[in-house]
Amino acid sequence: MGDAGRSEKRRRLLSARFTVYFVLAMCLFPQADYLEVLKLVKTGDKGLRSWSGVNKSSLTRARQRLGWPVMRELFWSVARPLGADGELFRGLRVLALDGILLAVPDSTGNNDAFGKSGSQRSPMGYPQARVVAVAECSSHAVLDAAIGGFKDSERIVSDALDAHAGTGTLLLADRGLWGLARWHRLRDQGTHLLWRIERRKARRVQDVLPDGSYLARIEANKHSKAAGTVKAPPAVVRVIEYRVDGQADIVRLITSLTDHEKYPAEELAVLYARRWEIELVFDEIKTHQRGRPVLRSQTPDGVRQEIYAHLIVHHATRDLLEEAARLHRSIAERTSFTRALHVVRRSVISPSGFSPLSPQEGPTPGTLRNRSQSAAPPKIP
Repeated sequence: MGDAGRSEKRRRLLSARFTVYFVLAMCLFPQADYLEVLKLVKTGDKGLRSWSGVNKSSLTRARQRLGWPVMRELFWSVARPLGADGELFRGLRVLALDGILLAVPDSTGNNDAFGKSGSQRSPMGYPQARVVAVAECSSHAVLDAAIGGFKDSERIVSDALDAHAGTGTLLLADRGLWGLARWHRLRDQGTHLLWRIERRKARRVQDVLPDGSYLARIEANKHSKAAGTVKAPPAVVRVIEYRVDGQADIVRLITSLTDHEKYPAEELAVLYARRWEIELVFDEIKTHQRGRPVLRSQTPDGVRQEIYAHLIVHHATRDLLEEAARLHRSIAERTSFTRALHVVRRSVISPSGFSPLSPQEGPTPGTLRNRSQSAAPPKIP
């Protein structure tokens, strides 16, 4: 926690270390109120000190002292690819990029920070936080995430994502996230790209390849204000077009994988369907894990803290699934995420040595790793 600027000067009953575990437990048990979550954590460790004087407001203050960067750093320290080498596509780890909206409580702070749908005069519904994430398609592990508001473009929010993208990865994305400058930034990191794009893009054909795909030149829109005054340089991409049975629209993909012999167009078209795996990831978090239509935090910092805690819980659960799949020689995707979540919940409330106050049972101040480093998976009792 020292990396996030949250080292403690005095020992508290509700220490920063314990508060981290409490926030994670709060996301594991979304239907329980603060004091009930506290009882559940207490059930998991009979050696914890007495909780006399602890109430909802003191737990709220403990969360405020902790802040949200600690949970973001903790997420970065545990987030890592979980898929086996046999799940690579021709040596490339397949990732997907996309975003979701999460409803948050209708407080003044949340409304100002995140915004609502509708117009300024007639806002509708709850404020909504926009989460853009990168996930591994084979394991459903979320590797990086950035948080914005309802009015923030997914394209802009996604520019904050740079963990785990690089040499040896292939990133799938939908047309709503397209940007030429973004393409160059990711390519400069060594990431290969397979992106759906509008039909009016990349129309300057330079060469037709034997498999029916072709190389084309794509340039920045000279009249686009979003591109800014400094335009991104042109790029030569490979274009793959196909039609899904029963649908009239032509799907148009562009990729940096220009070798048609090593990466046949038909294989890339089939592979692109795996982009929808990230929608299943979002469903696991929004529907099965969150268990409630609206997050509980009343402040923007609390919302960010809660979202990163949900991502940590999801990654730990997915890690459990991958480990179980390896032991039983099965496929993690075919194992119930909900069942694994129940296992994690039972482990927290069972007296199995889990201790939020024991220094050897978790990251100590100053030990969180940089996001570019791989980390050992979190232990699930």
